[in-house]
Amino acid sequence: MCKHILLLPALFLFFQQATGQKTNTDNRFKELDRLVNRILSDWRVSGCAVAVVEKDKVVYEKGFGYRDYENKIPVTPNTVFSIASCTKAFTGQLIGTLVNDGKLDINEPVHNYYPELAFYNDFLTDNITVKDMLTHRTGLPRHDWLTHSKIPLPLDSIVYRIRFLQPSSGFREQLKYCNLMYTALGGLIHKLTGKSWEAYMKEKILDPLKMTNTSCLISDLSKSAEYSLGYTVRNDSIVQGREGTDGANAAGSMNSSVNDMAKWLIALINDGRYEGKQILSPGFIREATSPQMSAPSHPRPGLPAYPDIYFGDYGYGWNIASYRGHYQVTHGGDLPLFSSTTSFFPTDSIGIVVLVNKFDATVSEIITDYIADRMLSLPYKDWNGLILARQPKNNVAPTGIKQTVKAEPLTHSLDDYTGVYVHPAYGRIAIYKQNDSLFATHNEAPIFFQHFNYDIFRAGVPGGRLQFGMNKDGKIVSVSGALEPDVSDIIFLKRKN
Repeated sequence: MCKHILLLPALFLFFQQATGQKTNTDNRFKELDRLVNRILSDWRVSGCAVAVVEKDKVVYEKGFGYRDYENKIPVTPNTVFSIASCTKAFTGQLIGTLVNDGKLDINEPVHNYYPELAFYNDFLTDNITVKDMLTHRTGLPRHDWLTHSKIPLPLDSIVYRIRFLQPSSGFREQLKYCNLMYTALGGLIHKLTGKSWEAYMKEKILDPLKMTNTSCLISDLSKSAEYSLGYTVRNDSIVQGREGTDGANAAGSMNSSVNDMAKWLIALINDGRYEGKQILSPGFIREATSPQMSAPSHPRPGLPAYPDIYFGDYGYGWNIASYRGHYQVTHGGDLPLFSSTTSFFPTDSIGIVVLVNKFDATVSEIITDYIADRMLSLPYKDWNGLILARQPKNNVAPTGIKQTVKAEPLTHSLDDYTGVYVHPAYGRIAIYKQNDSLFATHNEAPIFFQHFNYDIFRAGVPGGRLQFGMNKDGKIVSVSGALEPDVSDIIFLKRKN
C-alpha cells in the first residue's frame, strides 16, 4: 500500500490549484469552486467530481483535486469513480423493464419466479415479493459480513445462503436496509432474461443513454481510460488504498463519471426520455421515486444540523425526503475508498451528482446540499461548518478495544481451540496455532485475532470480538459473535474431525 504524506498547512493551498477546466459563468455557481476546495481540504479528500443538470441540459460539471495524488493527475468530469450503492437505483429501473415487458409482477412472491431464493421460514418464502426487496421491508437487516471472503462468493452461493439469515423485525414492519436483497435481484434478472445483470444493464440502460464511461464490475474500474484511485486518511495523511477485485453486484458495483451520471439524471428528470428517445418507463420512474416504505426517521438521523429536512421514505433504490420544502429523490453510496451522492428534485427539474475518492459520504452530501441551495434559491446555510462542528476532535478511527481489566487466561490449551467452525450462511472460520499463538481466517481471508479475556478474543469482525463456547462436557464446540447486531449472535459450530 502506497502512502502519501500530506502536511495540513499545505493541503488547502493544494486544492486551490487550477485544473485547467473551463470556468462556468452562471452566477449560481459563483464561488462554488472555492467552496468545494475548502470542503475537500477540511475533510482531507484527494479529489471529487461534480455535475449539475437542469431540465435537459448539463449546466455545470467540474473535477477538483487529484484522481492520482502521487503523480498529480487531476480529476475531470470524465474521471471514473465507484458509485457504490447509487447502483441500486439502476437495478430498480432494470426491474422496471421486466415489468414493462410483462415478464414480472413485483407484487407476486419472488420465489414463484426464482425458486432458488428462499427465506428464513416458509411464511417469508411464500410472501416476500420483489417490491418488498426493492423497498427493504423484508425484515432482514444487512448481514453484510456474509460476503466477506478471500475469493468473492458466486452469486448462486450468496442467494442460497439467504435462507439461513435471521430477520431482525417482522415482515413489512420496518425499513431494514439490506444489500443482499439487491444482490439477489441481480440473480432474478439473470433468471428471467437468461442474461447476466451487467449484460442486461448495458443493453437496456447504459447503451441507450450513451453511458460509455460506465461499467458494472468493481474490477472494471481500473480498466477505464481515466479512473480515480481510492484514498483514506490515516494520522492526518492521505493514504492510497488497494483497488477492489470483486465482480458484478446489483447492490453496488457500478463505476461511472459525472458526465455519464448527468445523462442518467436527465433521463430521470424528463420522464425517461433522453435525446428525444424514450429509454425508461415514465410510470415506473414515478413509482420508484414515490414513498413506498416509511423510514423511522429522516435520512440523516441524529444530526441536529438537518431540522428542515422532513420524513425519510424509501422508493426503489431511492430515499425520498422533503428538503427545505422541495421534493428530493436521493441516494448515497459508500465503499472502501469511494463515496457518492446522486440527487434530483423532480418538480424543480434539477439533478446533482457528486463522486468522491474517499470513504465518507458526508463529503458528497455537504457539496450536494450547497449546490441544491443555490439551484433552488434557498437562504444560505453553512452545511460544512454545521457538520464539522459535530465531528469528533480526533478524526482517526480507533485501532482496537482498550483493555480495562487484567485479562484472565484461556480455559483450555491452544490446541483445543484449533479447527474449522461453520455457519450455513456466514461460511467458515478456521482457527490454527502458529508459534504458540492462535490465528484465524474467515472464508480463507485472514482476520485480526488476539486474546482478550477468558475465551473471548478481539477479532477483525463486525462487533470486534469472538467468543468460544463449550458443551456440557467442557469441550470447545463453537465460536460466536455479534456479526449482525440486530439479531442473535452468529454461531459457528466446530466441525468434527
